[in-house]
Amino acid sequence: MSDYLQSRTDLSLLTKVVSQASDKEQVKRDVHTCPQEGNTAALWLQVLLNLSSITTDERMEVRHSSIQTIQRIFENCSDQLSSEVWLLCLRTILFGMVEANLDIQNDNRQQRPRKDDLKEWDETTKAVLQTVTVLNTLYMEKLDRSQLGDAWSELLELLKRYFDYRSHALGASVFRTMTGILSQAENANVLGTDPLLKTAAVWRSYFPTPDAWQDTHEEDNQDAFVAYAEAFKAIYRLADGLLIKDLPSMLTSLEACVVNSDEVAYSSDLDTMTTLQSQIMECLATVKTEGTDIPSYLIRLLGRFVALPYTSLAESPEKRGPTFVALSKASMTLLQDIAIRHVGVKEMYTSNALSFALTSLARPIEEKYVWQREGRAPTLWQKATTTSTTILESVLPHIESSKDIWTTLVDIAYCITRAQSLPSAQTSLGKDEQFDIQSFTHFRNLITLPLGSASLPDSLRRTYARNLFSTSLTHSPLPGELPETATSPLEELYKIRLGQTAELDYTWRPDMSYACLSELFRLVSLHDSSPECIKLAQAAAPYLILRCALPLKTYIADQPLRGRMPAPESQRRELIFVLEQLEKLKSEPQAIPDAPGVKSKHRKHLHRLYPLLLRATRVARQDGEVFEHLAKLTDLIGDEFGLDDD
Repeated sequence: MSDYLQSRTDLSLLTKVVSQASDKEQVKRDVHTCPQEGNTAALWLQVLLNLSSITTDERMEVRHSSIQTIQRIFENCSDQLSSEVWLLCLRTILFGMVEANLDIQNDNRQQRPRKDDLKEWDETTKAVLQTVTVLNTLYMEKLDRSQLGDAWSELLELLKRYFDYRSHALGASVFRTMTGILSQAENANVLGTDPLLKTAAVWRSYFPTPDAWQDTHEEDNQDAFVAYAEAFKAIYRLADGLLIKDLPSMLTSLEACVVNSDEVAYSSDLDTMTTLQSQIMECLATVKTEGTDIPSYLIRLLGRFVALPYTSLAESPEKRGPTFVALSKASMTLLQDIAIRHVGVKEMYTSNALSFALTSLARPIEEKYVWQREGRAPTLWQKATTTSTTILESVLPHIESSKDIWTTLVDIAYCITRAQSLPSAQTSLGKDEQFDIQSFTHFRNLITLPLGSASLPDSLRRTYARNLFSTSLTHSPLPGELPETATSPLEELYKIRLGQTAELDYTWRPDMSYACLSELFRLVSLHDSSPECIKLAQAAAPYLILRCALPLKTYIADQPLRGRMPAPESQRRELIFVLEQLEKLKSEPQAIPDAPGVKSKHRKHLHRLYPLLLRATRVARQDGEVFEHLAKLTDLIGDEFGLDDD
């Protein structure tokens, strides 16, 4: 076939003739007449036109053979074709082949053929576009930027028409073509600005809205969405600086791929991400975030990915789909990296992006043991705990008086300390509890002093103290033991319920309960009397007094009914611990208001509990150990409060 190309005169004449044609049909007519005039190069082109017409044959093997033959001819002639002749062949043969395929696809979908027939034609489209990809990359160096950009724009118009057929199989072929051709361009100058912007626009048009493919269930969407993500990387590599305005909508489309993705057969994404999820995360990791508002957008997007295992199940509980567990963990890692790298970007805080991300991280921590699909270690809640703490270490100097962020931090601290339910598998309970205690200790060391800032509302500190009180309960209170309103913790402080001898329900995380109780004592204790410490002590003092009153009131109510029998070991341990800590405590002088007629600096907490201490002393006359502790406390009251003799 290459012998026909030896005549440069024939080629020049052919190029001159067809360049004057107004459309492709005119080109075909001109090419048909040239061989009759003795132009052998036109005969070669006529053969290619004849082969391209066979690509619409009803027999799949015939049309695929013609496609392969066309590709081999051009591959063998690559050194002999000038740029003008190649452009002629590109538009006449290859683009004509694509147009013919588009017409067949349109006719097929109007006639509603059998699925097998449609699948075969989709394979033909894939073969056609693969040939277009291979030959475009092979001849790319023959064209200058203007020629290449124009040809690429023309091809994009054809590729976009495939989207009209609402087929993921066709979409996958289109995006592989984009990726294959763009990956051969060294930089943006190869194609030019306008063609690259047009490429991004065509790419985005596959998702005119985020839910555009939500209700499509006839085709599996994994291959198409993977190809979509790969095309993004190819486009962004060349046009990152041109896409600043369009980038948020492009990232939204990538998110839609993940959210709407189908379940991958015979595999699970609990331990490892699916191919699509890995591709999307690579896309997000490659996005350049310097000097733009993209960090805030990415932080929000990753926050949604973190919570996706929970939100997807809540929205479609009956739909079988990915678990998103491994994706959630990977998103936490990238979220942490972006937040720390852009810790000084003001927009991250003013847009509430960081607050949103921290709220998303709180969800797995809150759902510990309730959520059963965790995958390999670390669990979702453990990963979220370490991620939120690491982020907090970096952003703490920048959050100042942001109420939304501090509200979320208080919630996270509460979620770390508590667990909503007892898991069925109890082998790791001890390790999990110690993990939470260490995490809470680290977290509270970061937030405690800043939480006392006057720029934050007192209600936030009260919420923090109330949460500590709630988690510190080692035994479940009986009805009537706690005040009905959480805002009045000392209401009916001295009211004693009716006695009973049944053993109270005991927490299955006692070490955490005692850690929270110790934290209440620490908040109220004397430090440096700084404004921050005073505010914290004032918020915690009512809840500490109520917390200490509970075991005293239980002892007063129940012990007389037991006679000489000791209280259950867990209740006795709690009572003695509280009495010992009360004895050690030197409270912040301004934490508890002065009472009329008494003077005290660091023992005001004992005065508030004095009536209960007296009643407990009368009950404990047969209980030497408890009586001794109570006696020490009453002695402290006499010594420390400075009661007037008269």
